Amino acid sequence: MNHPFVTMEENTDVLVIGGGLAGLMAAIEAARIAQRVTVVTKGKVGKSGNTIMSRNGIAAVLEEGFDGDSIESHIKDTMKAGQHINNPDLVRVFAGNASIAINRLLELGVPFLFENGRIMRKGSPGHSHKRFLTADGSSVKSPQTRGLALTLPLAREAARLGVHHVEGVVITGLLVAGDRIAGARGYSKQGDCRVFKAGTVILACGGAGSLYPVTTNAADVTGDGYALARLVGARLTGMEFVQFHPAVALGSPKMVMSTSPFADGAVLRNQLGERFMARYSPDLEMATRDITARAIYREIKEGRGSAAGGVWMDFSAVPGQVMQSKYGDLYRYLGGRKKIEVAPAVHFMMGGVEIDVNCRTSVKGLYAAGETAGGLHGANRLAGNALAEAAVFGMIAGQEAAAEAMAINDNHVPPVDQIMPASAGGGSKSSSTIRKELRRIIGAKVGLIRSVVELKSAVDQINNLKEEISHVQVQNWADFIEYRQVALMLEAGMAVAEAALARKESLGAHYIINNKENAS
Repeated sequence: MNHPFVTMEENTDVLVIGGGLAGLMAAIEAARIAQRVTVVTKGKVGKSGNTIMSRNGIAAVLEEGFDGDSIESHIKDTMKAGQHINNPDLVRVFAGNASIAINRLLELGVPFLFENGRIMRKGSPGHSHKRFLTADGSSVKSPQTRGLALTLPLAREAARLGVHHVEGVVITGLLVAGDRIAGARGYSKQGDCRVFKAGTVILACGGAGSLYPVTTNAADVTGDGYALARLVGARLTGMEFVQFHPAVALGSPKMVMSTSPFADGAVLRNQLGERFMARYSPDLEMATRDITARAIYREIKEGRGSAAGGVWMDFSAVPGQVMQSKYGDLYRYLGGRKKIEVAPAVHFMMGGVEIDVNCRTSVKGLYAAGETAGGLHGANRLAGNALAEAAVFGMIAGQEAAAEAMAINDNHVPPVDQIMPASAGGGSKSSSTIRKELRRIIGAKVGLIRSVVELKSAVDQINNLKEEISHVQVQNWADFIEYRQVALMLEAGMAVAEAALARKESLGAHYIINNKENAS
């Protein structure tokens, strides 16, 4: 590929990779300590990634003892859902700081739904008390981007504090100086190499839903953080635990249906009209998401699914006033309908880059927060804990990374070589073809129900794709960007497949069939 190669360098104290809730919270907190903070994103800051596509549900105990709830109860519920393989230190810090994060969001201008002068609290599957809060997204035009109610106020505050926003850049590698991270390198869609020399780096670039063919995630959420960390030797944890949201509305537009209405009388029914969850859990529809998703999957596989390949989420028993007041966006989406067809889709990665309570990874100078980080959720995540996690650990990561950046001396980062993009040639496949093959493999063999044989095959096939990606033809800059992006996806996909193969027993969201045929 012939391309005029230009390298643009920027020096910063703290580099945040990702511009969603975790990244923006990190940037805001860092900017109160460090002089120079930079946020770099593939898309638009505050307008891309998964946060904007969320249902705005945040789990937090705002007041100890209110309605019988407590931080200790939130800890127990989170540990129970995670099959007690969560990092208990992370869970305790998370639950104990969730109310602080909510108050911080309120200060930053994030609107919440109120009831009788208090933030409205709702129930949700897996939570023993009503602690499910909702950011009010009614002012957002599209029901698909309600999460803008969270990100836009934060993006404005970050800009006010002088945080430098760099958009349209795919970060493809982290810089290392001695034994620590010293920045990152990426490529802009405009056609240049961008080098960021930094005292500390925070990975806050979301999960990896787009490794799968059917997902609730934004298209740009491709596991970059996992790949970047893995390539510099940072430890990952729990990558086998992939959460499928049990209830994604079929048809157009697809919509993630909140599971909170189950606490107010909504039920699941198969094509025969049966309320089938009694076959799978004594908790019925209030079971955790992994149980509910597998139950729906089995109903469909065993021929009791709907014509569109789903089951029915039935709201008939939920009073109309409750639907309007608590679930206004769903009420408007339903448009008078009492039921809608839903099916599971990949939603969230419980695993991620291993962190301690200060969001430090196993590599000096490297931090992680939000869905990029792992350890909090264990084998399964409770609804509302994801956005709360992003807010809590985004704050902590920003504070800790900024403090470290201010304390260290100049990293003496060596000159960064220009990596000239060049086609290795000889390959018959394009990067986009390899991307499609990867998603097909992951979807078919590392999905909701797994087998040892299929997981071994997935690892072998991904290894083959990693070899093929080094021989793709790169004809222009768009090809080059795709090549670098798919290479990261392959690294992240391998992390998921290898972790799934390594865990031989079913646990939480990892459900594996080990029969005589595939136990070898």
